[in-house]
Amino acid sequence: MIASTVLLAGGAHAQPSNADLDRQIRTKSDQLEQVVEKYHDIHEDLKTTAAQTGVLQRQIQPLKEQINSRRGAVGRLAAAGYRSSRSMSLSLLLDAGTTRDVVDRLLLMKSYTQHQQREIDELALTSERYATARRTLDALLEQQKNQQTQLGRQRATIESAIADLKKLRVKAYGPTGQLARTEDRAKPPVPRLAGASEKVLKFALAQIGKDYRWAGEGPGGFDCSGLVAATFRTIGIQLPHSSGRQQQRARTITRGQLVPGDLIFFYRDVHHVGIYLGGNKMVHAPQFGEQVRVDPIDSLPINSYGRVVLSTS
Repeated sequence: MIASTVLLAGGAHAQPSNADLDRQIRTKSDQLEQVVEKYHDIHEDLKTTAAQTGVLQRQIQPLKEQINSRRGAVGRLAAAGYRSSRSMSLSLLLDAGTTRDVVDRLLLMKSYTQHQQREIDELALTSERYATARRTLDALLEQQKNQQTQLGRQRATIESAIADLKKLRVKAYGPTGQLARTEDRAKPPVPRLAGASEKVLKFALAQIGKDYRWAGEGPGGFDCSGLVAATFRTIGIQLPHSSGRQQQRARTITRGQLVPGDLIFFYRDVHHVGIYLGGNKMVHAPQFGEQVRVDPIDSLPINSYGRVVLSTS
C-alpha cells in the first residue's frame, strides 16, 4: 500500500503534494494496466479452451452411440455364430453329404468368424477413439476450471487496485477524482483516407472523452486494447482483447512506415496500445480515471509498431 503522508521531524505528518499524488497515481495506474492485460490474456485462453471443449463434447456423443451400436452387432453375430457353428458341426458329423457341401458349410462358418472379427476390430477402434476424446475433454475441463479460478483472482486484484486508485484521485483532484483537462475532449479532424482506414479512425476519434474502463469494449468505456478491438470490429476484423496478442496479430513495421490506422505498442511487456493518427499522434485509452484522448506517441515508452491488414472496401 502506498503511504499517503510524509513523516516530518518531531513526528508531525504532512499531506503529500498533488505532484507526489500524481506520481503515485501514475505508478499505480501503470501497475493496474499490467494486471488488466494479463487478465485479458487469461480470458482469451479461456475462450479458446471453451471452444475446444465444445468441439470435443460434440464429437463424444456420436462415438458413444457408435460404441453401443457396435457392441450390439458383435453380440448378435456371436450368438448367431455360436448357433450356426453347433448346427454345422453336428451336420458335418451326421450327414457330411458331398465334399462340396462340407466346403460350403466351412466357408460359411469362416465368413461368420471374419465378419464378427471386423465388428470386434471396429468396436475396439471406436472405443479407443472415445477414450482418447474423453481424456482430452477431461483435461480441457480441468484447465478451464483452473483458468476461471485464476481469472477470479486477477479480477479481485484489479478491483482492489481500482479502489486504491479512487482514494488517491479524490485526494489529488477532489470529489470527481479527475484532473480537468479540456484538451482531452478535443477531437481532431479525421484524416482523409480511403475505405476502411478512414472508418477505423472515425470510430476511434468518436470515442474521445469516454471513460477508461477495465475490460471495457464500449460503448460506455474502454481500456486500451478494448478500444482497439472495438475499433477494428467496425470493419469486420476480430482482434483479441489483449495488447500483447494484438501485437502478435499485427504485421511488424518500422516507425518510418507508420500510416494512420496503424497500431503502436508500449512498454517492454506490451501492456498498452494506441491507434496512430498521423503527425506523431495517437488516440488511446490511457489509464484508470482518465478518458480516451489524443496524445503524442512519444509520451510513453514505445515497444514496436504494427499494421492490421485492412479490407479494401
